Amino acid sequence: MVIDIKEIMKTIPHRFPFLLIDKVLELEEGKRAVALKNVTMNEAHFQGHFPGHPVMPGVLIIEAIAQVGVVMALRSATSAGKIVYFAGIDNVRFRKPVVPGDQLIFEVETVWIRGPLGKMKGRALVNNEVVTEGEFMFSLVDTGEAKVHPTATVHPTAQIAKGVDIGPYSVIGPNVKIGEKTKVGAYCSIAGQTTIGKENTLYQGVTIGVPPQDFKYKGENNEVVIGDKNIIREFVTIHLPSGEGGKTVIGNDNYIMVHAHIPHNCRIGNQVVIGGYVGLAGHTEIGDQATIGGMAGIHQFVRIGRLAMVGAQSKVTQDIPPFMLVDGSPSQVRGINSIGLQRRGIPIDATSEIKKAFKLIYESGKNTAEAAAEIKKRLRQLPEIVQILTFLETESKRGISKKTAIEEESDDLLLPDIPELGI
Repeated sequence: MVIDIKEIMKTIPHRFPFLLIDKVLELEEGKRAVALKNVTMNEAHFQGHFPGHPVMPGVLIIEAIAQVGVVMALRSATSAGKIVYFAGIDNVRFRKPVVPGDQLIFEVETVWIRGPLGKMKGRALVNNEVVTEGEFMFSLVDTGEAKVHPTATVHPTAQIAKGVDIGPYSVIGPNVKIGEKTKVGAYCSIAGQTTIGKENTLYQGVTIGVPPQDFKYKGENNEVVIGDKNIIREFVTIHLPSGEGGKTVIGNDNYIMVHAHIPHNCRIGNQVVIGGYVGLAGHTEIGDQATIGGMAGIHQFVRIGRLAMVGAQSKVTQDIPPFMLVDGSPSQVRGINSIGLQRRGIPIDATSEIKKAFKLIYESGKNTAEAAAEIKKRLRQLPEIVQILTFLETESKRGISKKTAIEEESDDLLLPDIPELGI
């Protein structure tokens, strides 16, 4: 592997007048490296070392050998974002002076590495003659700065916080903001006006902030906002919103599984689980702690309340109130999400009131407004009941799903008696 001066400067922090290698000719990551330096009279140290008899200082030859070792160490993916310090120098010998016009060839090999410490041996040659050689102890120190894989591309205007880890071949576009300790896997693409919080983990191939799949989108300067501690698995797509001033928002502590699609203007709460290959449509809203089973499809503008559970492969076309369990295509309400309530520590008395609310909504024959009025009148106004009422009384573009498994069973009994319908 050949590394030019631009790549060298991306790898090590040294700059003029202390960058002492011009090109890496050979590299085996973490094992061996060969580099060169062209020694010229223009270098500052020759003004005083020595006037009339210029000789390259031996300490600078040692430093140049060490810089080759630093490139070798830091080109390893496991060392990205670290800095290398000298820990010791042994058995150094200067065999011959180096003067302007010489071309130095440096050869460095790793002797051993134990945790953050290592030892290497190196030598400098001019015309195949050894001029300097020695052994070097070094220490790899985590600077806390962002780790960007050499193959990744980060736009100069992107704001990358400390501790961010950006993997191979990922592309971070202009105006993107990524919070502390967020990990971006290989082949990810983050574009647009995207803000990602702290300690998120993005797996391979995640795409965020690209234009929405919406004919109404006209290039509005909108944004995607993602909170903290989310896990976003392989090939998830999260799109920019459409419409002036829109946002696509994902909260905190969510788990979004492989190939799920979060389109324009969606709002996802906190501690939500979205299964693999789930397809949300635009403007979907999902409340805190809800679970969407794998391969489910959610219609645009649908709202799903807190701690609701949507079964795998379900087709959801209307709003699902908090704490309900739905399944099927089209989906039917099966009951309350008892297991989810138990896992989240919902008190028994609240669960009892939620069951009563379910009966008033789905088994009383009342419309949504009438059911809400009865809930207000007959049930204790615990926080969970207030959440159900707030959901029912909020304006809905899709309406509240009222189809239940009980109705489906009735349909199954009725339809066979009407053969003329051709069903």
